[in-house]
Amino acid sequence: MSFDGEFTFCMHSSGLPTPAQALESGGEVLEFLEEVHHAAEAAGGMEITLAALEAAGFTGLGGIAAEAAAVTAAAYAGAVAGCLVAATGSTIFDLLSQTNHSSGVVQNVVVAANDQGVAVPDGFAVA
Repeated sequence: MSFDGEFTFCMHSSGLPTPAQALESGGEVLEFLEEVHHAAEAAGGMEITLAALEAAGFTGLGGIAAEAAAVTAAAYAGAVAGCLVAATGSTIFDLLSQTNHSSGVVQNVVVAANDQGVAVPDGFAVA
């Protein structure tokens, strides 16, 4: 299965919306995670719900189902990171080491990797 197929399957299996824009690589998912973090922080913090995030003007979800509306941005970002790790495995750390991402995004990926038993290289420890 392709990266985007695995990522989408994982998100749908969790009952969560995929990003409005098709994401075909790990790098695109990392950029989307940055957008979620920035939008949530601007709207009041990562504990804001997806419904409130969308009401605040975030269009990255392209609409959300009622059952996902109460999910927090933090939980959603964690799920996105989890599906990213599921679709890429440890190779996500190669990409992270070549790009610059916020500590929130790195933390999401590290926690997801730890949860899935994927080895986290030195230098990616979460404080």
